[in-house]
Amino acid sequence: MHIAILASTPSIAEEMQTAIGDAADRYTIAADWASVVACLKDGRPPDIVLIERTALAQIRLGDLLGLTEPGRWPPVLFTDMSSADVQRGLALSRRFSRATPPYYQIGDLRIDTRRKRARLSDRWVTLPPIQYRLLLTLAERSGEVVDCQELLRAVWGYDGEESEARELVKVHIRQIRRRLELDQQEHPYIQSVRGFGYTLVPPEDD
Repeated sequence: MHIAILASTPSIAEEMQTAIGDAADRYTIAADWASVVACLKDGRPPDIVLIERTALAQIRLGDLLGLTEPGRWPPVLFTDMSSADVQRGLALSRRFSRATPPYYQIGDLRIDTRRKRARLSDRWVTLPPIQYRLLLTLAERSGEVVDCQELLRAVWGYDGEESEARELVKVHIRQIRRRLELDQQEHPYIQSVRGFGYTLVPPEDD
């Protein structure tokens, strides 16, 4: 587990590491909020951010409000120095990490669930929210055929007629393919299964 710590002093950061014990295999000690944001852009972003309460004064109000945006951040825990408080945060992080992996990898296609983006080979693309959720839903069930009405419920949040679901999903699948340059011959990935729905598979499994 990778843990980022923002504390008001280096000695407090050391005390927090002691409270955590051997639960983490990597630490990032941040001296300020900008350093926390920078570590999120690392190749291996933290699984949890621990912010010691007295360090809150370093964070602007706008940045604090940004922490409430769903899906943008890993779990953020405001903690005092008690070992029990820190351990509760780690337990929550472990449950979160099992439920939402930081990445999905299907062949050369990679989906970054922390930064809401996808890439094929070396090119990162930020998709509009609907298209991102549609791609993520297929990735979560990679190798399965997911029917259009299921996708409508999962992505748009309501039940609809089969014809409506089929046409709506079709339009957004086309946009995903265009944005990620998923050529149907060279990089198929998203496959239409006539009469059933769509499946996301690497080319070699086609």
